[in-house]
Amino acid sequence: MKRIILILFILVLFTGCAQQIKESSEEEIETQPSVIPEEGMKKETVTESQEEKKTITIPAEVEENCIGFLTGNPQEAELINLIGAAWARPHSGPFAWGWIEPEKGEFDFVLVDEWIEKAQENNVAILATIWPYAEWDQKQCHSSRCEVTSVDQFYPWGEIGGIPKSRCIPCNLEDYKIFISKIVERYDGDGIEDMPNLIIPIRYYEILNEPEMKESDLTFYKGTEEEYVQILKLSNEAIKSACQECKIVQGGAAGIRYDMLSYWRKIFDLGGADYFDIANIHYINSGDLNTLNVKDFKKLMQEKNIDKPIWVTEAEYSSESQVETSVEGALSAGASKIFFTRFKIGYKKDPSVLDDYSDVYNKIKCQ
Repeated sequence: MKRIILILFILVLFTGCAQQIKESSEEEIETQPSVIPEEGMKKETVTESQEEKKTITIPAEVEENCIGFLTGNPQEAELINLIGAAWARPHSGPFAWGWIEPEKGEFDFVLVDEWIEKAQENNVAILATIWPYAEWDQKQCHSSRCEVTSVDQFYPWGEIGGIPKSRCIPCNLEDYKIFISKIVERYDGDGIEDMPNLIIPIRYYEILNEPEMKESDLTFYKGTEEEYVQILKLSNEAIKSACQECKIVQGGAAGIRYDMLSYWRKIFDLGGADYFDIANIHYINSGDLNTLNVKDFKKLMQEKNIDKPIWVTEAEYSSESQVETSVEGALSAGASKIFFTRFKIGYKKDPSVLDDYSDVYNKIKCQ
């Protein structure tokens, strides 16, 4: 299935520094109690590790908001907030193993911190898509068969983050788990080793994206179904060990074509559903518009006795006139969150003021 994910790049800053946007562009405390020593007990000096730790969570008004967007730039959080949505799914995003740990044991969170800072400034939460690929790890055990073609839409991705050309299961699974633990601990909001000034934590992690896609120009994952289940299991163990409250989202199913559903049927038969908390389906101008493919994917889940929430983390239309009715249908069919891939914006006179943007998303009523 050949398609190009259209991601809106909003580069307008409301601090007065702006770049011109073409009109109607369509890229679219829980504190630990003090302990009073009993008489006769030796008083100990309170160390920094014994100080009160503050736990933060995603604000209720954000958590309960059902609307999000794919984003290709941290600045887009401003627009998400402007139109009344509250979730961002960076794609491909900065949560690739090799971008955070470019060399074994050397962790760099600058790029991720920038995304988090802009999101929380605008009261937006992030769904993080984990890419289990680092070039230094991949080359330890994989040959060129794990590499995507030079025409792959996400190769090369450039300096803002992305995924390397080799995309098989990690060679060193323990190294991968360490990476997961590091990133979860930094953004989980438990007051231990958190990012400085963290306000809205990351509590949702998607493991890969559309792993069934094997097109010459679009392949996110080169491994087998059995290996994907192994990646899910390892990710689940590492995430839950660092953050019991965090949730794992299944890598988005590309659609409801027979081959796509067959792929996920095998994943479920292999026990893959044991390692995620939220199911995930996409609608990219194909399939059941009325429910954004939720109905058929839920039917497959019921066939396998899987009862979990469902998110639509990619919804793409030929026209925004289709948004309201399809979203209502998806929510009624069982979806609890929907992330759109594009958004119409523009300006009239002052290019630093977005005053011509879609209001259709403001009309959506989350159930």
